[in-house]
Amino acid sequence: MAKILLVEDELELAESVREWLSEDYHLVETVNDGLAALEALQKSEYDVVVLDWMLPGMTGIEICRQYRAAGGQASVIMLTAKKSLSSKEAALVGGADDYLTKPFQLRELSARIKALSRRSQNRIVEELEFRSLRLQRSTHRVFRGETEIKLGPKEFTLLELFMRFPDKVFSTEDLLERIWGTETDVVAETVRSTIKGLRKKIDDADSSMIATVHGIGYKLESK
Repeated sequence: MAKILLVEDELELAESVREWLSEDYHLVETVNDGLAALEALQKSEYDVVVLDWMLPGMTGIEICRQYRAAGGQASVIMLTAKKSLSSKEAALVGGADDYLTKPFQLRELSARIKALSRRSQNRIVEELEFRSLRLQRSTHRVFRGETEIKLGPKEFTLLELFMRFPDKVFSTEDLLERIWGTETDVVAETVRSTIKGLRKKIDDADSSMIATVHGIGYKLESK
């Protein structure tokens, strides 16, 4: 799972890419113009930025240059309809790590994100462990001891987030933003029901691994 900022002003394309990457177990945030992209990059850290070249307010090249000048370390994939070698050179010189020409296959974008994540200094370890649980990122499998636990995509992404940050409290709003992103039909009850389902699958008979911090949110509780 990578935390991805998708910057794309073609709304239909942005939604298609967001849905695809979310199903691939990534956390995806979407913005649609250059100034919103810079604001998001200043407020949060990302593993990968998928950045369109032509945007309202500011071009992708300008965003990338400013981001790198400010010390930004996330991998950047530039999306563009420009096919010339000089355009590709301009993107790479401007700070991009990779370049993908429109139209593109979503599977190719996923492959490039995975390749950049493997090379990135900020990459997440392949396997996470917490108490009796073991989560394998590449195969999307979870085990308690030697027994495999079958999780849905959102349950898996939620558990991975908790296992990356044990004992960190996440509010309902945090989880809505990180797990569901810009999905407009998702409400707080969705978070509660997903956590309820996850608890049933990962908890033993004695106690719940996911603690409710009343009035604040939820955390994966160490013992």
